[in-house]
Amino acid sequence: MNNGITCQFLGGSNEVGSLAMVLELDGMRLLFEYGMTPSNPPSFPLPPPPVDLTLLTHAHLDHSGMIPWLCAREDHRILATELTKKIGNILFKDTAKIAKAEGYASPYNNADIKEADHSFIPVEPKQRKNIGDDYEVRIHSAGHIPGSLMFELVGSKKILFTGDLNVINTKLIMGTKPVTCDILFLETTYAGREHPKREDLENAFLDKINEVVNRGGVAIIPAFAVARSQEIAIVLKNSGYDVWFDGMGKKVSKIFIKYPSYLRSADSLKKAINKLNFVHSDHGRKLALKSEVILTSSGMMDGGPVLSYMNKLKNDPKSAVLLTGYQVEGTNSRLLIEKGKLDFYGVVENVECEVQYFDFSAHAGHTELIEFAKACKPEKIVLFHGDKRETLVEPLKNFAEVYTPNTGEILNL
Repeated sequence: MNNGITCQFLGGSNEVGSLAMVLELDGMRLLFEYGMTPSNPPSFPLPPPPVDLTLLTHAHLDHSGMIPWLCAREDHRILATELTKKIGNILFKDTAKIAKAEGYASPYNNADIKEADHSFIPVEPKQRKNIGDDYEVRIHSAGHIPGSLMFELVGSKKILFTGDLNVINTKLIMGTKPVTCDILFLETTYAGREHPKREDLENAFLDKINEVVNRGGVAIIPAFAVARSQEIAIVLKNSGYDVWFDGMGKKVSKIFIKYPSYLRSADSLKKAINKLNFVHSDHGRKLALKSEVILTSSGMMDGGPVLSYMNKLKNDPKSAVLLTGYQVEGTNSRLLIEKGKLDFYGVVENVECEVQYFDFSAHAGHTELIEFAKACKPEKIVLFHGDKRETLVEPLKNFAEVYTPNTGEILNL
């Protein structure tokens, strides 16, 4: 029996996107995540070797997007929460639909998505499961989005794979806690960047909406359908504004409410959602344009209802676009921030609205990552899933060996 531990990233080592990692230990081969980069056209990780088990931390496409492709090729058993399975199913169908609309080949079809659905083995935080002869997997909440997990493997070594993590409590969910381990696989999305204090951020956000509404404009809030739009809905709950809610976030909100154990307060989310006006039709969109606040997908403005609203409001300097999430390079929202322009299905136009970014991140910031890593007391740390991970090497190497493997490289641990 081989007692060595090796890992290989098939994607997502030094970028946010297409995350996939193969871990070999004690004769077992495990796959963590199998994502995609939802660019236009999308990019994908390297194909994996046959594996004994797949572990999926959460449903965001950069972690889960190629799971149906995987399941179409051979049988897979996938550990994830029931909630991740439900949200994943919606995102996979949307991915296939977008591919069709944009005119590139979808990596999978509806039959593959069904196959993936049958491959999930639901687990939840605090649960333990034996895998192989000598290892147990312990499940922890990651504090990132509802249903997100960290996986702890306990055997001859203790290994922690974080997926995406957040350590602070947000309006939507509670932050995660460190887990002591020998080897830590740590995400680095926000390496080199700090977040503002959450309370200050929420106040500044509401102040800006107030300013926009008072000058007669509409505040458009593009927000990720999964977790961000629900959090923003709770932030807006007692604001008294006329808020309209459009896009996939409506469906996701209803699913979240069915899984109260993953929320900080299901009651709070329910009340927030009940205060919103749902857009169901073109008539609803016309009404929304006459309102004060529009909360809509997509969060990076690459599609979804947000573009139809922007098309109507792009020449209105009284209105504002308030971005609430990480804007990946090459996305429409990034074009808006950097050049004040938007791509409307192939036609790039100037936007006169005010544009402001609010850092409602669901990831730990630079100092939080360092403190989390330190508290895990690892001997070795493998950094992944970030384009500035080298900024963490110096501070972390004071108390552990630090590795920054590239995609395709086999690392002996």
